[in-house]
Amino acid sequence: MKKYAFNEITTMQFIFIISGIAISYGFIEIPQVLYKGAGNSGWIVLILGSLTTMAANLVIVQAMKRMPDGTILDLLAKYAGRWVGKAAAILLSAYFLYFAYTGIVYSTRVIKARILQETPAYMTLIMLLIPAYVVARGGIRIIGRYAELSMGLSLWIPLVFAVVWKHTHWLYLLPVLPDGWRPVWNAVPSTFFYFLGFGSTAFLYPFLKNKEKAALGVCCAQLITLSAYLFITLLSFAFFSPGELTKINQLSIYMLKAVELPFVEQVEGLFIVLYLFIFSMSWIPPFQLSAFCLSWFADRADHRMTLRIILAGTAVFSYFYVPGFNTSYEMGDWLEKMGILVEYAAPVLLLGYLLLYDAVRGRRRPS
Repeated sequence: MKKYAFNEITTMQFIFIISGIAISYGFIEIPQVLYKGAGNSGWIVLILGSLTTMAANLVIVQAMKRMPDGTILDLLAKYAGRWVGKAAAILLSAYFLYFAYTGIVYSTRVIKARILQETPAYMTLIMLLIPAYVVARGGIRIIGRYAELSMGLSLWIPLVFAVVWKHTHWLYLLPVLPDGWRPVWNAVPSTFFYFLGFGSTAFLYPFLKNKEKAALGVCCAQLITLSAYLFITLLSFAFFSPGELTKINQLSIYMLKAVELPFVEQVEGLFIVLYLFIFSMSWIPPFQLSAFCLSWFADRADHRMTLRIILAGTAVFSYFYVPGFNTSYEMGDWLEKMGILVEYAAPVLLLGYLLLYDAVRGRRRPS
């Protein structure tokens, strides 16, 4: 019997969880980051970063084929020893907890700055923890359904931004590669932060109902993420002048000031409220994965008590201190460094170890 059969997810849910985690972070901030890194050629950087991320995610799928009915922790325990698996459980739990906390702090600051100016930050954050628990306690299967709902409700976003097109100046995109390829190649690592979250594949794989479609699912998830980023990046580059692109923060939200609807006074406020479903993908799945890792470490099948402890601890800590915008950006810088190690470098090293393990074991077998 499959270990995680009760929590199986469909290929579509698999795709939406991975892409939802990534898009939640990048949709608002990435245009300015790309422009600062490579000017109006930043959209090329985005494509190269996406291809790199896709390759890293396919490496994870390739490694997980060795343990189709177990997570990355089960894989490490089998091939490197039980204590290596337990050490990885602690490290990955801390990583996903930091990932979730960074996401919920950033979302809290955006909500407070744009909508709930008079509401204390800790109260906003604690209110966001409530739906996080309601969804995450149901496990991967419920998170998969929530991801489908979140992505479905976000289909209106391109329609709203389509109104902005009449204010664009597409000549801003020229010239392409004015300084050659060097700035483009140098800026590729700056995109990795906005694709983080694909490491969840190592935990979602055993829950996937049709595992033969895992590679296809990974490619589709990356294509969705790339399409969303390209859309908002090209639109921002054509809407704002070169001088404005480096001075205005949160270009995606500021751009909506040009949208006028007869039934809504502030479109950007409505955008933030509805975008919360996507925002929440940056903390709900990571909180669940953090609790899952700790439960695996303690050999507990039920992760709900661990999840309650994590969320309660986050709420208590937030009552005393909630980082500001500047601190949240610094947290993002640290998350980027950790993410490159955990989600980009570690899978390559793991697959190399597995190939070496098989090679050595094959030599030891008697002919």
